[in-house]
Amino acid sequence: MHRLLILMLLVTLSATAHAGGNPAVRAYVDFDPPNYVHELTPAPYSMVHAYVCLDHLDIGMTVLSFRTTDVVQECPGVFATQNFITLLPGSMPFTITPWIPPGATLWSTECMGASDPVVVVGRLEVFYLGGSCCYELRDHLDYPRWVVDCDDAIDFYCVYMHGSVGGVPCPTGDCDEVPVELGTWGSVKTLYR
Repeated sequence: MHRLLILMLLVTLSATAHAGGNPAVRAYVDFDPPNYVHELTPAPYSMVHAYVCLDHLDIGMTVLSFRTTDVVQECPGVFATQNFITLLPGSMPFTITPWIPPGATLWSTECMGASDPVVVVGRLEVFYLGGSCCYELRDHLDYPRWVVDCDDAIDFYCVYMHGSVGGVPCPTGDCDEVPVELGTWGSVKTLYR
């Protein structure tokens, strides 16, 4: 029933879609939001939290479609468990599986990001054993990179950064360079990359 409602919502929104109000929206993985921490080397046998975030939301968002790396399958021996929890308000705080095709579609009953610089969409919780792995944001198979803004128009996010655990290099994102807010720890770190 949940999937049918989501499908009906997306079909309705796509039928009335026009150019969205978030032309520069970015999706990325952050280990310490809103500080733009994209790399982490945790202690073995510890819990790791990786957050899926959006920024540059000019008029906010209500729906996001995406897919992620199945870190247990694609990085064997690095993680023992994985659990993804949506953090959008109004969306029941349930566990989802954004790594299984076609991916996940999350929604909020509130307009998110119109006044906040960063929206934390969800959290991946994994038990880290050791080694390295890249936690990637990937395209939803049916609704690739969809972000529905607060005016019910569809925007398309670019991937700013993936998340590196244990020092492995990740693929580069595909966003054009947009200046990071000055005065944040993330902005200082990006100056020295």
